Amino acid sequence: MKKEIGIIGLGNVGSMLLSKIIEFNIYEENHIYVANRSKEKIDRALEQYPKLNVCENNKELAKKCKDIIICVEPLNLPAVMAEIKPYLSTETYLMISTTMVASKDLLKIHNGNITIFMPTLISLVNSGVTLVYHSDNVTDRDKNIFENILDKISEVVDLDEEDINITQNLTASFPGIFAEIMLEFVKSTLKYSSNVTHEKLEKMLLISINGASKLLIDKNMSFEETIDRVSTKGGITYEGVKVCKEKLPIVFDETIEATVNRYNAIVAEAGSMIDNLIEEDR
Repeated sequence: MKKEIGIIGLGNVGSMLLSKIIEFNIYEENHIYVANRSKEKIDRALEQYPKLNVCENNKELAKKCKDIIICVEPLNLPAVMAEIKPYLSTETYLMISTTMVASKDLLKIHNGNITIFMPTLISLVNSGVTLVYHSDNVTDRDKNIFENILDKISEVVDLDEEDINITQNLTASFPGIFAEIMLEFVKSTLKYSSNVTHEKLEKMLLISINGASKLLIDKNMSFEETIDRVSTKGGITYEGVKVCKEKLPIVFDETIEATVNRYNAIVAEAGSMIDNLIEEDR
């Protein structure tokens, strides 16, 4: 039996998953169906992968595929789900790349097999962590399909749905938050350096970060142990660590609070949108 998969949405996540599926030969190019709101992204995908099957719309894709990855913005997801609902069956398996729409709301539209997951930009280099929650009726067959794709490019961590909210700060949100922290570190360093450029400082910092990560992982060193080994009392690192220990807890507490609040707001808004769509359909 021919193995096929559909991808709705070719933004950052959808295009990344498409490229990785083909790179690892998980599905043959001509067995992949794609649909996207903008023709430009479809054309871009076809330039790289000319054997793709392009669907005119999401409905056509849902008619042709039983295994579907949906990669759209959280507040666009309710409309997409409502659009394809008439073409979903008990055999349809949906893999949805956002955890900001609650499974209880998604199941109001498709009371079938649903996996929600939070991918990470780091998977572009076949690394990072993908957080996943499977609804109760997801079968072993479904899980195998999902893991066969995602564990090639990341470490898949299965969590309870309520735990994904907070832990995604350490996975999916991390590249952006981390980049902002490092950018501010470089800016502060520039204030005391008249000859070294921003670009050179950034490159040195990235090389050091890469080496530090390798050191901690390869030598199985904890953060506390690393601080103890690098930060000698009275030294320059020690003085820097003292400031971070005093100031950073406030920054990170506020960061986590802001992300959690926004997460909850999106979940509530998406749930309300789904309820309205169901009411309109009656």
